Amino acid sequence: MEELLNCWNCGESLADVPLPISRHAHCASCFEVLHCCRMCLHYEPNKSPYCDDDRTDPPNMKENANFCEYFNPAGKLNGNDLKPSAATKSALDDLFDRGSKSATTDEAEGGRSKEDPVDRFKGLFDD
Repeated sequence: MEELLNCWNCGESLADVPLPISRHAHCASCFEVLHCCRMCLHYEPNKSPYCDDDRTDPPNMKENANFCEYFNPAGKLNGNDLKPSAATKSALDDLFDRGSKSATTDEAEGGRSKEDPVDRFKGLFDD
């Protein structure tokens, strides 16, 4: 059984797109080009230069249509591109102290903390 293709951008089924995918083919749902690095089986966003095929000369814009002779359409939406990893999210939460509840909030002021930068800025001009 042949694997069904989905758009790299929106995840919609590409069952109506004739194979091989033309350089001019677009997704019927989101209108993104399909013959691009992001749609290719060789696309590896965690590697540099993002392509695991050594014979290619990858373009700078991975979302643009290209003339790659080694293009092989992938049959899945690349979830790694859409969702940050748990480690990355945790590191960002730690960096911006999103996990701690040490700052008290005042609901009357729109949920801003007492240490709010806007309030601190306005406090600079109080006489």
